[in-house]
Amino acid sequence: MTGGTRLAGLALAVAPGATVWAAAPAPAVPAAAGAAAGFAQVAVSLVLIVGVIIALAWLATRLRLTPRAGSSGLKVLADVAVGPKERVVLIKVGDAQALLGVGADGVRSLSLLERVVELPPEVNGAGAFAERLKGLISGGAKP
Repeated sequence: MTGGTRLAGLALAVAPGATVWAAAPAPAVPAAAGAAAGFAQVAVSLVLIVGVIIALAWLATRLRLTPRAGSSGLKVLADVAVGPKERVVLIKVGDAQALLGVGADGVRSLSLLERVVELPPEVNGAGAFAERLKGLISGGAKP
């Protein structure tokens, strides 16, 4: 007998049950339990993805990143927050301009302007997002 064969024989003599234990197949997991675990993992992943989408949509509307739908006769020119739920809005109606107060209790007419307010041209597209992001990072929200 060679040295390797003697060791194998010694191992069998000392622990005869060891080879049976090592050769025993792993306990089978019931198919129903495996399917339920897979379904649970998919369901949790789906809930997380839908939650992220809802959070991003809420953030986009909160930061006013979504374009406003308007008509040709009425246009929002500018708005500024004056409280947590209150805003002052400058609108254009035809050739006239008006200031409105918008709050939790409704919309109120503040003033019909006699003179047209000239606003600086705004950057549209990717530049507007970049400017707003810079304003948020620097610590102040840019309206």
